[in-house]
Amino acid sequence: MAPKKKWKRIDVSSVQESLFESNIAQNVAKGGLSEAMVIDTIGEAPSRRLAKKIKSQRHGDPIASRGTVERARLQKLVSRLKSERARMDIEENAPQGNERVIDDIWGDNAEPAAMLRPSMPTLAKVIPAVAAPHSGQSYNPSPEAREELINKAYESLPQEEDFSDEPLTDMIRECLPNVDVDNLTFRQKQVLGNLIIQDKLDESSIMEALAAADQEEVSEEEMDNTATANKRRVTTKKTRAKRNREKLHKASIAQALMRKRIKRLVHDIDHFKDTKHENDPLEIEEAKKERLRKYLQDLVKGRITPKFGNKVYRVDPPEVPLSDEVTSSLRQLASPSEASVRCVVDSIYRRGLVPAPPVIDEQYRSKARSKLLRRTRKFKSKLLHGTT
Repeated sequence: MAPKKKWKRIDVSSVQESLFESNIAQNVAKGGLSEAMVIDTIGEAPSRRLAKKIKSQRHGDPIASRGTVERARLQKLVSRLKSERARMDIEENAPQGNERVIDDIWGDNAEPAAMLRPSMPTLAKVIPAVAAPHSGQSYNPSPEAREELINKAYESLPQEEDFSDEPLTDMIRECLPNVDVDNLTFRQKQVLGNLIIQDKLDESSIMEALAAADQEEVSEEEMDNTATANKRRVTTKKTRAKRNREKLHKASIAQALMRKRIKRLVHDIDHFKDTKHENDPLEIEEAKKERLRKYLQDLVKGRITPKFGNKVYRVDPPEVPLSDEVTSSLRQLASPSEASVRCVVDSIYRRGLVPAPPVIDEQYRSKARSKLLRRTRKFKSKLLHGTT
C-alpha cells in the first residue's frame, strides 16, 4: 500500500494581493479614476425588519400612554437623572457637617449634634408583685419558717415501704402475736404459714401442726444418722494386686529420689574439685611462668615486637632519596612555632581526650632503667638454663 501523501499548506495571500492590485490597475487604465469612484447619494435601502420597526414607531401611540409599566420605568429614569444632576451641582452656601459657616464669637452657640442611636422596642413583661419587707424585717426567712417549710416538703413526699428480708416471719408475727417466732424452725414456720393461708388459726390446729412438724424433723434426723452409719460401715477390701501396685509405685518413687540425690552429690564434688584446682596458688604460679617463658622465647626469635610501657616500638621508615626541587621546597615550608604546638597539646591533655604521658625527668629515667634491668636479669637464667 502506497503511503499517504502529506499535503503542504501554501501561503497564497501574497498572490491574492498581487491579483487585487493588478485588477485595480486595469480598471483605472480602462475608464479613469472618476469612473471607478462612485458616490452614493441615495443610501442603501433598509432591511425589511428595520423598515417594519420604523413604521411601527411612526404610527404608534406616544410613549407616555403605552402602559403603567413603561410609565413607572420612565419616572424612575427621570428621578435618577434629576438626582445625578443635583449631585453634580455644588452648593456653596451649604454647611459642611455640623460646623458653622461663619465663626462668630459673639453669636449664639450652635446646637449640639448627637448621633442618633437605633431605638429598641420595649416589651411589656408581667412581673409579679413582691411585698416589701417591714421595718426591721429581713428578706431571708427565719429559722423556724425554714424548718417548717422543710417539714412540709418532707411530708409531701411519698412514703416508701420498708422491704423485709423475712416475709414469712413477719406474716407469722403479725397474725400470731402470742407465738415465739424466734424459737421456731423453718419447717414449723412453713406449717404455720400454710395454716394462716387456710385461715385455721384456732389453738388446737396450731398445736397439732407444730407437733407433726417436730416428729417429721426427728424422723429425718434419724434417717440421716442411719445413712451416715451405713456409709461408715461399708468398706472396700484391698486386693493383693492393688497392694502390689502401690508397693511398686512407692519403690519407683524412692529409686528416683535416690538417683537424683546421687547425681546432685556427684555434681557438687566435681564443682568442688574445679574450684580447688582454679584457686591452687602453685598451679597459678606455674601457668604464669609458662606464659612468661613462651613470651621470652617469641621475643628472642623475633616473632613479637618488644613493648616498653605504653610506648610501642616502631621501626624507622626507609630513607628515600629526594630531588633538589623537593628538598628546596621542603626547606621553604614555614614550620610552626614551638609555643603554638605546645598550647594545642596542653589543651588536648587538659580536656582529657588523650591520657597524659609521664613526665620524663631524671627520677623517671632511673626507675625505668632499674626496672628493665631487674626484669631481664630475673628471666635470663630461666630462658637459658630452663630452670623453674
